[in-house]
Amino acid sequence: MKYRTVIGLEIHAELLTKSKAFCTCSAEFGGGENTKVCPGCAGFPGTLPIFNQGAVTLAVKAGLALNCQINKYSVFDRKNYFYPDLPSAYQISQYEYPICTNGYIDIGGKRIRINRIHIEEDAGKLVHDDLEGVSLADYNRSGVPLIEIVTEPDISSAEEAREFVEQVAQRLKYAGVCDAKMEEGSLRCDVNISIMPYDATEFGTRTEIKNLNSFKSIVRAIEYEYQRQCDLLESGKKVIRQTLHFNENHGTTKPLRSKEEAHDYRYFPDADIPAVLLTDEDIEKIKATMPELPDSRIKRYTEEYSLPFADAKLLVSEKALSDFYDEAVKVYPAYKQVSNMVLVELLRRLNDTGASIDELKFTPAQLAELVKLSDEGTVSKNAAKDILLIMFEQGGHPLDIAEKNGFIIKDDIELIEKTADEILAENPKAVAEYKEGSQKVFGFLMGQMFKKIGKSASPQTVKEILNKKLSNL
Repeated sequence: MKYRTVIGLEIHAELLTKSKAFCTCSAEFGGGENTKVCPGCAGFPGTLPIFNQGAVTLAVKAGLALNCQINKYSVFDRKNYFYPDLPSAYQISQYEYPICTNGYIDIGGKRIRINRIHIEEDAGKLVHDDLEGVSLADYNRSGVPLIEIVTEPDISSAEEAREFVEQVAQRLKYAGVCDAKMEEGSLRCDVNISIMPYDATEFGTRTEIKNLNSFKSIVRAIEYEYQRQCDLLESGKKVIRQTLHFNENHGTTKPLRSKEEAHDYRYFPDADIPAVLLTDEDIEKIKATMPELPDSRIKRYTEEYSLPFADAKLLVSEKALSDFYDEAVKVYPAYKQVSNMVLVELLRRLNDTGASIDELKFTPAQLAELVKLSDEGTVSKNAAKDILLIMFEQGGHPLDIAEKNGFIIKDDIELIEKTADEILAENPKAVAEYKEGSQKVFGFLMGQMFKKIGKSASPQTVKEILNKKLSNL
């Protein structure tokens, strides 16, 4: 029997605040174990939370980036459970009244609905030492503010889940909400998955795979769990509702515990934290700080700038890259030519060196000027690549670099003709091959020409003169 997959996601994204959600400890990643902890985030009795207002602003930005309704009234609750990574034995979260609801992202023409976004504090981190047979607790992460993005069960495949999480991560980075560094745990994903026959009307029993921290792991875990559930049903067994751990090394899931229901957590409002009250003016102020998001930029690039969709998608892959491009075309609105320089030559340099666009030694305006010099024929296309390399390594203005290195095209006809005569005289074998019909040696002869002339002559002029000389032999 064939089964279809039903998937819902819970994405945990740590907010880019300087301090934790309910105390003044640093929320920065890293540092020695338990060096960013105070009595509050360590769960000492008698301590009181001090709420970080910045977390609300970032949560609203997340809601706006994900097409959510922003709720003017939201409440913090205590989610009770006993586990070593939660020193207070409860997590401050939002349950009945979350800050955002009813959002969505469109994936390939299909709408994936977002049920809610709520704010909560992160738990600590357990480090398991199998050799010593002990587990150690690091509470640096305990109390770091995060949002949980909960989807409806609208996702139908592992690839669809991956694309959804990628889009969420990209939008959160654009909005400045989360750095989405999955390798550092600032973005993590829980997958709820069940299967059902194609003609069935009721969902199957679902399992939850916890704390997936890479796009690849999301795909692998879903594909394995789908097959595991299929095998169970085909052998006449039942799927048990469980919370599962995905083993990265073996590519398998294993049970952690039985799946909790909401009543297991005994939610109740946190009496120490007042309700979050937002006005229309508050929401509009936050909305005014939002950048243009990837979808809108792709539409502008393809419809207004006539860029191919593939180029537009690559440009918006990183906000810094898209911002750089936008600044460049403000100076010189040759949209396709600037795009080619950014996506081909600039990205090659960045990829080869591992540098980021924020580390460039030249400005978008200077790159735009370089493209303009090339388009106007002041320098050749090849010379423009050399100039970009010098700008990348040393900085500087493209025109100054061109003049200093003899890249300005002057087209000294007398010099070009004299050089052509010399090259043809020095390479009689190549000339003979050309006259016999071999076209490939023409490129060799052009190369020899530029070795002597440098890049101060236009390729078109050199080609015309060389062709003329060869024709007259």
